[in-house]
Amino acid sequence: MKDDEAGTLQIHGRHPVLEALKAGRPIQRLQIARGASGGVIDEIFAQARQHHIPFDLVARELLDRSAGGGHQGVVAHLAGQAYADYAQILASLPPAPFLVFLDGIQDPHNLGAILRTAHAVGAHAVVIPERGAAGLTATAVKAAAGAAAHLPVCRVVNLARALDQAREAGLWIAGLDAGGERSFATGDFSGPCGIVVGGEGKGIRRLVRKHCDFILTIPMGRNQIGSLNASVAAGLVLYEVFRQRHAS
Repeated sequence: MKDDEAGTLQIHGRHPVLEALKAGRPIQRLQIARGASGGVIDEIFAQARQHHIPFDLVARELLDRSAGGGHQGVVAHLAGQAYADYAQILASLPPAPFLVFLDGIQDPHNLGAILRTAHAVGAHAVVIPERGAAGLTATAVKAAAGAAAHLPVCRVVNLARALDQAREAGLWIAGLDAGGERSFATGDFSGPCGIVVGGEGKGIRRLVRKHCDFILTIPMGRNQIGSLNASVAAGLVLYEVFRQRHAS
């Protein structure tokens, strides 16, 4: 085992990775060398599919650089902690739930900062996609300063579908985007709601945007330097939700 540059703990080698999968370790993703084959590799693929763990087929040279020798064509990146089950979260929502959806936040420091804010304002869970986004790495958990231990974080295959499921559960979904229709301060967050925050630079993806009930924006007094940092933007809107829910 060792830590990689992204702050995740690595397990490498065919049998150690297979045993980690069977034991239910919180694996963030797998990297498997292209062309790797054999019975153990087949079982690793089967276990990954069974437990919905994403895997990438990569050049063996990439594994040599990240894991050194002895990886046997397989590297597992463990999450800093286990994920919550999204279906269970939806099934046990309180009367006025408040969920936070992150569409492609790639910087683990930003993810950690948003988790810390989401916990502080009373969000009931944070939902992230399996692919194309930072996960609960050691770096993200550390940046959350303890919040990740008290706030459920769910990882889903399809974020757009997750939004539909939340809407079916009675939540109104507000997307946060620079091209939003109106200021976030005009939104009504007193009832069941979900906030969607887009990734750094790209914002909310078009398909995800279609599954929001409305799109809000943060008005800017100066636009020379572009939009706000993702975690800063999230903080402003999440505290507006908190303000409305705790107004005297």
